Parts: sequence; structure tokens; C-alpha cells
Amino acid sequence: MKKSLLALALFGASTSVFADSWIYGGASVGASDFDGKSDTAYNLHVGTGILPIIGIEAGLTNLGTFDIKGKDNKITTYYAALKPSIDLGPLHVWAKGGFHAWDNEISGAANKDGTDLMFGVGAEYFVFGPISVGASYMNYTIDNKEAETFSLNASFHFL
Repeated sequence: MKKSLLALALFGASTSVFADSWIYGGASVGASDFDGKSDTAYNLHVGTGILPIIGIEAGLTNLGTFDIKGKDNKITTYYAALKPSIDLGPLHVWAKGGFHAWDNEISGAANKDGTDLMFGVGAEYFVFGPISVGASYMNYTIDNKEAETFSLNASFHFL
């Protein structure tokens, strides 16, 4: 019994070390909502842990294509955010907040773009070694409207 508890403690300690890695990258896929319409969202992100409890992350999110007033609106955003986090063994809980530059390609009309605020929360679980899986909620302000995503994500922590 003592050996099992020791092995579990060592496993938990070794996987939580990756949560504060210098470099990580990953992807997510989930559902997005904008102006009462839904589509599938995709995300690619990279980041670094500058301190044990805070990091910096950048990413690209394709929020999807939404039919608004008879026109297709394809929305893509690029973001940079601060990402405070806490590790609870192999569970990594985080929040992030920052700015994003968005581009709305509108069929048959002039495209719109801008820069606004974004934020998100999520949790990851280190399944083995440097690989984590989790879920997240993200919120992007786009042209004074809210775009939201609920996603499942996977990340690989390098260093």
C-alpha cells in the first residue's frame, strides 16, 4: 500500500512539472456562438510559462461562418494573452485575458476588422508525460458583440 501511494505521489509530481513548461503548443475544436448563430470553432495556440503561476499565450482561432442578415460572415481572430494558472497535481486550471485582432469576411460586402478584448477559462489534465487534454470557454468581443467558444483541447508541453 505504501509503495502504491508513493508511486501515485511521484506520478502526480512529475506530470504537474510539465504544466509550467517553457514552451507548449496545442489545438482545440468546439462549438462557437456569434449573434445567435452557431458553428464549429478551431484553435491553434503556443505559449510559454514566464513564472510558475503566469504565462503568455498567442493563438489563432477560426470562429466559423455565420449567416447574418443573409450574408456569410467568416470570422478569424489572432490573440495574445496573459495566462495565470494553478496546478493541483496533474490538474492544471487557468484563466487568460488579453487582446485579439479579428477579421470578419462578409460575402458580397466590405470586410470588417478590428482589435478588442478577449478572455477565457479552462482546465487541463496531464494524461501522461507532457501531453494534456482539457476543456475551455473563450469570449471574444467583435464589433461590440460577443463571440463565445466551448472547446476540447490537447496540448504538448516541450520544455
